Amino acid sequence: MSRWRIYYADGSTFDWQQGEPHEAPAWGFVCAVGYDQDGSRYIMQGWDYYRWDTDTRQWWGMDFTGLLDALSRNLVYACKIGRTVSKAQWDELMRSAHNDQDFPWHT
Repeated sequence: MSRWRIYYADGSTFDWQQGEPHEAPAWGFVCAVGYDQDGSRYIMQGWDYYRWDTDTRQWWGMDFTGLLDALSRNLVYACKIGRTVSKAQWDELMRSAHNDQDFPWHT
C-alpha cells in the first residue's frame, strides 16, 4: 500500500489510512506528500488538477490540457481540483507537509 496524504485549503487532510485515492474529497487540494517508486519523498503542489497515477502509485499534478489528455487515455482513477489560497495559508500548509512526521525525508 502506498502512503500519501493530501492537504486541503480548509486545513483538513485525507490519507491512505482513511480511504482509497478516489474516496478523498475532490475540491480544495493544495498539496500531497508521499513517496515515489524508488522511495524518494515528494510533495506535489502548484497545479490546477491532480490525479492518482495507478502505475507509479503517486499523485500527479496537471493543467487543463493534461487533464483532458489523461481523460482521453482512460488514466484518471481519482481526480482532485486544486485551490488557490492566501500566502499565509500556503506557508502553513506547506510547512505542515514538509514537517509531516509520517513522511520522514529518509526512509
